[in-house]
Amino acid sequence: MKKHHLLLGSILLLATLLRLFNLTTISLWHDEAFSALLINYNWQEMFYRIGLDVHPPFYYVLLRLWSDLFGDSLWALRGFSAFFGVATVWASYAFVKVAFKKENLALAAALLLAVNPFQIQYVTEARMYTLGTFLLMLSAYYLVKAFETKKYRFWLGFILATSAAMYTHYYLFFSILGIGLFALYYLFKNHRFELKQYSQLVLSYIIVLLLYIPWLKTFKFQFTQVQENYWIPKMNEWSVPLTNWRLIFGTGADSGNPTTKIFLVIASLFTLFLIYRVIKKEKTIYKWLALSGTLIPFLGALLLSLKQSIYLDRYFLFAALFYTILLCLFIFELPNKKLKYGIYILMLGVSMYNWWGFWSSMDIQHKTGMSSAASYLNNNIEPGNSLVIGSSFEFFNFKYYNKSTATPLLYTPGISDVNELPHFSGTALLTNNDLIHDLQGTEKGNTVWVLWTNAFGGSKPDVPKNWVQIGEDHSWEDIRPYAGSWIMVNEYLVK
Repeated sequence: MKKHHLLLGSILLLATLLRLFNLTTISLWHDEAFSALLINYNWQEMFYRIGLDVHPPFYYVLLRLWSDLFGDSLWALRGFSAFFGVATVWASYAFVKVAFKKENLALAAALLLAVNPFQIQYVTEARMYTLGTFLLMLSAYYLVKAFETKKYRFWLGFILATSAAMYTHYYLFFSILGIGLFALYYLFKNHRFELKQYSQLVLSYIIVLLLYIPWLKTFKFQFTQVQENYWIPKMNEWSVPLTNWRLIFGTGADSGNPTTKIFLVIASLFTLFLIYRVIKKEKTIYKWLALSGTLIPFLGALLLSLKQSIYLDRYFLFAALFYTILLCLFIFELPNKKLKYGIYILMLGVSMYNWWGFWSSMDIQHKTGMSSAASYLNNNIEPGNSLVIGSSFEFFNFKYYNKSTATPLLYTPGISDVNELPHFSGTALLTNNDLIHDLQGTEKGNTVWVLWTNAFGGSKPDVPKNWVQIGEDHSWEDIRPYAGSWIMVNEYLVK
């Protein structure tokens, strides 16, 4: 037992070190800045603005409490994500141990998750992803404990974890549905039509739904908003294979490369074989929980995307937890010991190689993005100077870094009302006072700084003819959203 505790402690330490590596090196970007600025409002205003966005409130509530203790530095904001990233590894270990009754399997799954680049990547974002993975694993753990022990305290834990997950990210609805479908199968398999045996599960989900009632009106508004106008591109035939690749190897792939397409097909066939083997070889009923947690999010996302695409790789971070568990089940059911441990060690090696490759390929030391652009402006803007931001996707992150005397204004040509902007540009935090839609009336003799980007389809704003540029363009390459982009700053004198 002490040996297992030591091994688990070592795995959690490794998970922590990998998640703290370069934690604050990448500049904070739009989505993270939204989180950072939102939690600075008073509680009433914060909830009002959350309702105008497209995400539920639990992450922001906890982040607000966390910031009361640790502040809102980039280290603190992302440290929250790193904390729950490590907690997810622990919760996954606990779930596998109680579900499959194999200590070694639980440790193996925890280690594979600890080094998985897909899981590690999202601790570098001050968003709700790692909180969601932790709550999902906690929900699955408590369900198994409730079934195994029949104790009410585990049903209470299941209720609280499931309810909190529903208040964290809407994609977790798919995972919660998957857990619920498994629970019904479990009861049917073990108790058939003994309706009394279903009472605790039914009561638990009723309570979860009752706890969600206060948010239903806001959920309806946010869901309608997403269905009417969202930024996620439509799916194609390679969407699922690309996500499958990320679930296995933790990094993305280029579907435009003919050779890569062959590997994507092979990886997809491997997953189908993996599912077949787990179903055939694994005897524990909880294999169906891992399968349901993996597959239901895909089915749900595919069905809803028939109307409005909501399919995005990072939202399958939750399904990836169960996929990694399936992968461990597949590996440890192999009859040949050398083959078993050889494949497992290979997977660990591939994950570590991809983790290192992820950081190496981005050249983060030279792609300082907004942090450097903001530092330059903070040091050069003088009192009385004006500052115009040419992209809504760079507005909030500059505001986070802004220490200058200038109040940034978002340039929205021809648009003077926030309600005319697409909601995904962050309208929940914008007011009409943040906008400037006409540059013609700028006072003569004024110095105006313009910050813009070529990311997100952006381009250099057209400025009035009486604006004379001072000096050269200043530019800093950025990393987000991983496709490569530049942030540019120009200085003008109004004649």
